[in-house]
Amino acid sequence: MHIKRHQSWILAGISGILLILSFPNFNLFPLGWIGLIPLLIALQSTSSWKFAFLHGYLTGAIFFLGLVYWISLLYPFANIFLTIFAWVLLAAYLALYVGIFSGLLHGLPWKSGLPFIFIVAALWTGLEWVRSWFLTGFPWGSMGYTQWNNLPAIQIASITGVHGVSFIVVLLNATIADIIHTYFISKNRSTAPRTSSHFTFHVSRLIPIVIVIACIVYGAHTMSKPVNSDSDIKIALVPGNIPQIEKWNRAYWPQIFEKYMRLVKAADAEKPDIIILPETALRGEVFAFEGNTYIKQLKQILADQEIYLLTGTFYSSEQKVYNSVFLLSPRGEKLGSYSKIHLVPFGEYVPITRHLPNFIQLPTGFESGKSIDLLPIPHSENRQMGIVICFESVFPDLFRKFVKKGASVMGILTNDAWFDGTAAPEQHLAMTPLRAVENRIAIFRCANGGISCIIDALGRTITTPIPASDTEGFLIGNVPLSDHGGTVYTHYGDWFPILCFLITVLLILYYHRNWFAAKLKRGA
Repeated sequence: MHIKRHQSWILAGISGILLILSFPNFNLFPLGWIGLIPLLIALQSTSSWKFAFLHGYLTGAIFFLGLVYWISLLYPFANIFLTIFAWVLLAAYLALYVGIFSGLLHGLPWKSGLPFIFIVAALWTGLEWVRSWFLTGFPWGSMGYTQWNNLPAIQIASITGVHGVSFIVVLLNATIADIIHTYFISKNRSTAPRTSSHFTFHVSRLIPIVIVIACIVYGAHTMSKPVNSDSDIKIALVPGNIPQIEKWNRAYWPQIFEKYMRLVKAADAEKPDIIILPETALRGEVFAFEGNTYIKQLKQILADQEIYLLTGTFYSSEQKVYNSVFLLSPRGEKLGSYSKIHLVPFGEYVPITRHLPNFIQLPTGFESGKSIDLLPIPHSENRQMGIVICFESVFPDLFRKFVKKGASVMGILTNDAWFDGTAAPEQHLAMTPLRAVENRIAIFRCANGGISCIIDALGRTITTPIPASDTEGFLIGNVPLSDHGGTVYTHYGDWFPILCFLITVLLILYYHRNWFAAKLKRGA
């Protein structure tokens, strides 16, 4: 059987569709384990690295267009032509990584067997890591997130991070693709060993399968053990779920403030240790100056009911605006704060302005925070919590630094109302279990227009989540505190994908050393 050219393009397209279906809102996580197989089979029939690149690019374009389609739906808040352009441009950029993966794979000498299988997984993982930081980073759609609700499969993230989960998922894809191509598609069946090495040939394909199974067994065993915690805190999550079209309009602010104050008082009836509001719940004018109507009313409520309040807000200082989180005492004092470090490019700031001459002025939006700041946990002596804001929760290397610094619990405050009715809020949520497992720490998540919940250190949702459709509800729950000091991933970060990247770079340089030498000689 031989794959014709048009069939190889169809296979590449099928991979893109399968990958879309493996992510939220479809959540068909088993498809993640086979989604790359059609592309890998198609690559075996490509005649050059250029055709291999184009096949991979087709897969990536279909996948990312389907994954981040919600960017185009920002048109109520921006020009529809601009949002569509941004959607297509982002997908076109992200597809480059799948194209590069395919092109590089074609240029390596291994076309089957154990070296091929492992280099596929290592190359994909290394490029996924590069995508997570290059040009400020966009790790959305990493393969490991397909397994966010397949909890045994993600427990190795405490050692390797989410990229280790991506590795084993791609490893199984490559193994199955290699078996299918070798025994069912290859024109020359004699390439399969028929001598004493036949047994070794088969065993080589069992090794990656055993690794995948071992990782899942390890995960199941880990989940069978109780999570150690010597104490917990009782919290109230009050998302409010204000529609973005109202949140964006200053005319609605008085009634939004009144709504949050009403919900805060209602939640306090359950006597939580701390009440939590989402990202930018309170506008900056509340804290702009002492004596304004809003701060008076807020302080009165906090004092009357002895409330500790954690809230997101816009904060102005020295003519700079920060996306911040404040922890307020019952007396209205600020016990701690944190300002968002990793801002959204072109959403919260324009990247190039920092590199332009002073005489060129462009709107810069928010200023980024400068440090990892922990906040004290009320009613818990010497314990601290870390808070990340919205987009920051998708960056595992940033998230782990709060735990490494000493956080006993983590929180995510976000505003996902921009993308109400799309897959974006659940895609954002899907990253939270991985952050919990990576650091073996419980996380509370308060999301306006998204999904609010509490997740334990094993990635399990331990309370009934509040959906974006619930505009009047709040969530009461106990969050376990941890003082284990972090995991392998907490302390060493992205060591695993970096190792994968270095190995693949060295292999590419080694097997193309003659080509590089000729280029250097010609240049000299």
